[in-house]
Amino acid sequence: MGAVVSLAFLGAQAAPAAASDNSVVPIGSTIVTTVPTDDLTLQLKHILTNTNTYGVTTWWNTTKNFDAQSGDPYLSFGGTDEPSIRPSAAEAVGLATALRFGAYDPVATGVPTATATAQVVRLVSSLAFRHHSNSTGGWGVSYAPGTPGSAGWQTALWASAAGTAGWLMWGSLSATDRAYVQHMVESEANRFINWTPPYYRNAAGTVLIPGDTKAEELAWDANILQLATAMMPNHANYAAWMDERLKLSLAAVARPDDRSATNGAKVINGKRLDVWVTGSNAFDDGTVVNHGIVHPEYQTFPAVIAFGAIDQALAGKQTPYADLRGFPAFYKSLVTQIWTPGPKPSQYNVDSSVTHKVDGPGGPTYAGTATGATDTADIYYPMGNDWGPGNRANFMFMDVVATTIPSMYGALDAGLTQGGSYWAPIHAEKVLNQQARFADGHTYAPGENTYDGREEMVAQYAGYAYLSRLLKANGRFSVTNGTL
Repeated sequence: MGAVVSLAFLGAQAAPAAASDNSVVPIGSTIVTTVPTDDLTLQLKHILTNTNTYGVTTWWNTTKNFDAQSGDPYLSFGGTDEPSIRPSAAEAVGLATALRFGAYDPVATGVPTATATAQVVRLVSSLAFRHHSNSTGGWGVSYAPGTPGSAGWQTALWASAAGTAGWLMWGSLSATDRAYVQHMVESEANRFINWTPPYYRNAAGTVLIPGDTKAEELAWDANILQLATAMMPNHANYAAWMDERLKLSLAAVARPDDRSATNGAKVINGKRLDVWVTGSNAFDDGTVVNHGIVHPEYQTFPAVIAFGAIDQALAGKQTPYADLRGFPAFYKSLVTQIWTPGPKPSQYNVDSSVTHKVDGPGGPTYAGTATGATDTADIYYPMGNDWGPGNRANFMFMDVVATTIPSMYGALDAGLTQGGSYWAPIHAEKVLNQQARFADGHTYAPGENTYDGREEMVAQYAGYAYLSRLLKANGRFSVTNGTL
């Protein structure tokens, strides 16, 4: 690890004021006191700065045109659907992380720190105010998630991002806006109390939802419960939230072998694994099926569950082992599993929707090859990719988690000759090379990533990645397999 420097010399935000509601505990002012200066952390900080530059200039003024909304203190997002809400929540995470921990660079962005702070405060406050718990007809719903694309299906993810940004900026929010943030997080978390998570396959191995793992959905559903338990550890619903959080984290990574309770510790945070888990959402080798193909993009979902470790560290609490237990199998598969071009492996015959053969050239998903000067880290998609060839931010964050966040039964990348410390700088360099092409610091050229919120997602991953490095350097990660 490189040298560390004191936050006192980086213009850190002042300690948050007391919470307006006692059930919200602000992030402590001393949770991060030193900043690492190792090469990987500096790469991640550079990526974050680039996303900040785009966020406070092109994104704010042109893409979203928020600068034109001067009449109402609360921004209008133009709708209540995913394209309207999720990107803004994701962008807020990157900006809030940089501002809270002294990483925001007004010289690089060309926008003063005070202006950027006002932007993210308005963004977070508006997202919370426009939530249905605070405004009639707002985004989100009060009932449990339904089918993909239905109302409320993904809103827990948006609320967890907006809520995380709000928690980071707590000291800059008014009492009214703090209450809005709290209501939003509470409302979304309460939807999951006593909810039964869906599974791709049942305990007998029968595919219940062809072509569509529920792993990623459960990961983002768990996020709101992770945030709620970290923010509000004294809340009346804490125990119910925590129980559901553990259930969803384990259901997301569940593989058929887990039902035997032999794949790791037999008891996970107070219950047998075969009690927590009633089906599976992945194959035993760590691969997942989504969109009817074996899909590496969705194989990075364990890093989304790892948001919970960051939340717990910010709260000064131990991370439940349930949040990290499944990570090693999925990461190992990405790094080492060899694919042979030709017919699909027989294990996928259980799903009639998987008809695609294995495309060439074969080999591991982490190909270790380069197809161009700005593509130093090829990702091989054995059955193709419907999101475009340029996405690396999620793989980068997977690598960062692997080399940064500890677990209980060995490192998250234990046994890998080339693990997170090897791949994280490579994938980070790829993202930096992409951003270097554009003066405003955005990442993607046309066709490289077709997701509407692609730029904002880079900001969110960069924020979490950089934050994880700060928390590690300050010794804030601790994992428990005890009852919570």
